[in-house]
Amino acid sequence: MESLNIRQVGKSAGILVVGLLLGWLFFGGSSADQQQSMDEHVEEVHTNEQGEVVYTCSMHPSVRQSEPGNCPICGMELIPANQEGSESNAGVSNYELKMTEAAARLAEVQTTEVVKDLAVKKVRMPGKIAVDERRVSNVTAHFPGRITQLYVDYTGARIQKGEPLASIYSPQLLSAQRELLETQKHKESNPALYQSTRRKLELWELPEEEIQKIESSGEVINELDIVSPAEGYVLKRNISEQDHVMEGTVMYEIANLSKVWVTFEAYESELAGLAEGDEITFTVEAYPGETFEAEITYIDPTLDPQSRTATVRAEAPNPDRRLKPQMFTEGVISSEISGGKEQTLIPKSAVLWTGERSVVYVHKRVNGQPVFEFREIVLGPRVGDQYVVKSGVEAGEEVVTNGNFKIDSAAQLAGKASMMNRNPDGTKPAGHNHGSMEGMNGSGESSEMDNQSHQQTTTDTSDHQHSEHLSKLIDNYLVMKEALTNDRFREAKNYLEVFKKEVTESKEMNEHPEHSAMHQKHHAAMVKAVEDASEARTIDKLRASFAEISNQLGKAVENQGFDGEDLYWQYCPMAQNQEGAYWLDDEKAISNPYMGQEMPGCGNTEKAILKSK
Repeated sequence: MESLNIRQVGKSAGILVVGLLLGWLFFGGSSADQQQSMDEHVEEVHTNEQGEVVYTCSMHPSVRQSEPGNCPICGMELIPANQEGSESNAGVSNYELKMTEAAARLAEVQTTEVVKDLAVKKVRMPGKIAVDERRVSNVTAHFPGRITQLYVDYTGARIQKGEPLASIYSPQLLSAQRELLETQKHKESNPALYQSTRRKLELWELPEEEIQKIESSGEVINELDIVSPAEGYVLKRNISEQDHVMEGTVMYEIANLSKVWVTFEAYESELAGLAEGDEITFTVEAYPGETFEAEITYIDPTLDPQSRTATVRAEAPNPDRRLKPQMFTEGVISSEISGGKEQTLIPKSAVLWTGERSVVYVHKRVNGQPVFEFREIVLGPRVGDQYVVKSGVEAGEEVVTNGNFKIDSAAQLAGKASMMNRNPDGTKPAGHNHGSMEGMNGSGESSEMDNQSHQQTTTDTSDHQHSEHLSKLIDNYLVMKEALTNDRFREAKNYLEVFKKEVTESKEMNEHPEHSAMHQKHHAAMVKAVEDASEARTIDKLRASFAEISNQLGKAVENQGFDGEDLYWQYCPMAQNQEGAYWLDDEKAISNPYMGQEMPGCGNTEKAILKSK
């Protein structure tokens, strides 16, 4: 009994020791160790002490929120906060940004491998079915007369070669027949005269059997049937019964449509990939889902000075006459760039635009963590959804195709090289005044008056340049909008090119560093909208892109102010297939760019944007 109690006491003591050991493991240790562990957790997954993800603004780092949203100061989208400016970015250059796996996931980063492949450019061109001019026949009056009867009395009639079209009475024809009968009597003695009168009737296109009938019967024909010289369709009928026609009058125009021309309009930038003999496929709205083929037979040697396009003509077989003249078409031709040599290619979505520069973020790993390197690249031509890269990246590297804007925002926050900060030492771009040696007096202290004067001059110059740029954009936008209102597609595309040049050459990002991130976001969206508009081959597609251009320009005017004339923000609920669309105008009266001349007055003015000065 005593030994049993000893065993129970020993067992209880063992359980107590184990409990104390587990308690120490779970709850023991120094507070410093606990804090270090918590700090590492916060830094790794971008959370605060409560485990919540912290979001901040790349333009206003003081903003800290536990939920995603927009910055309460500038309205920019918040991004996950990180420690890129601290020791987490130790060991990387000012062109590189180190992120944790958790941060990369939160930024929804996706990458694509740079490849070296044949660059096949697809050129899309608007076009129209046309009559092959070489297959058009005109039925002309060879002598004056009066139309006594019409056998074919409407356009579009299909006729066969030799089929009668009309009959004509002509005193000159009667005289020529009598001359033939008279010279026939003396053809043995004067064959030249006989042949001359007979030749006259042949030139008037009297059938041989009719001439023989006149000679054999000895009687003249009072009315002569005019027959079709070719098989085809009547495109034009210029006569009616009892009309008097003169010699040379075109009575009918007949076209053979077994082959047709397809005429396309190609911009000068697209001509390098086109050559006579190339095969081109095209579609027409009448037969959705079907494609037709044609061969390029002619490229206009000159450009239209207004549209900056050249006519490209192709021939297409049309045995079943399904292709009708004046049908609109869209042609597609694929051509290899650089003589079939392989090129370095990256996805279009990998490129960030800022003024004259094109940049990408290259993904690599350092010590097992993702690192994104800022690279400026030189772009070649665009081929579909890819760009040819002349320099800056190599095949096999990975470029960021999604989340690159968030990475760039994080780089700005960390003071590293970015779209708005290209200096290799990570300093802010020129224009953001922090004082200079010229502003220091002899004691090495800053001259406050000089400093303030310099800042004011910089701000005034920047504001003036920004206002001038926005005014140019609005001027070009308004004339483009007017062209769309009047259904003038080509004119609108011409104005778009001028608008695009002003957008892509903009320096507003560097001129306003205090708003650079917000401007950068709007500018990137505007550039994308303009690029999409440049690809439009129909007025409907151009109008769809114009809607996004209007949205971005409206945001710029509202957020940044405008010192020009009053503008009006207008809306049509029926535009864009009943989805509705906005636009800007300098007139309060509605002039709808989406509905064109079909419904130019559709819409209403939502609000007036009064000039800011």
